[in-house]
Amino acid sequence: MAQQWDDALSKARFEFRWDDQFNLALDPDTARDYHDETLPATGAKVAHFCSMCGPKFCAMKITQDVREYARDQGLTVETAFDKGMEEKSKEFREAGSKIYQKA
Repeated sequence: MAQQWDDALSKARFEFRWDDQFNLALDPDTARDYHDETLPATGAKVAHFCSMCGPKFCAMKITQDVREYARDQGLTVETAFDKGMEEKSKEFREAGSKIYQKA
C-alpha cells in the first residue's frame, strides 16, 4: 500500500498534477499552503515547474523536454541527450564561454 501511494505521488509530481500532489500529501492543507506562499496565482496550479528551481532549471521539465525532443527527432533519449549537450556546448562557446551573462 505504501509503495502504491509513493508511486502515485511520484507520478503526479513528474506530470505536474498539482492537485493530485496536494491530495496525496500527508497533510494536503499544509502542502497547498506551502505551495501558495511562493506561487499563489491560480495558474501556478497548472504550471510545469515549481518555485524551487523555476521553469528553466526544473529537472522534471527538462526530462520531459528531452523525451519530447527525442520523440520528435526519432532518436533514443540517450542520443537526444548527447545531441542536446553538443548543441548547448556550442551555444555556450559562441556566447563567449562565460557562465554569467548580462540580462
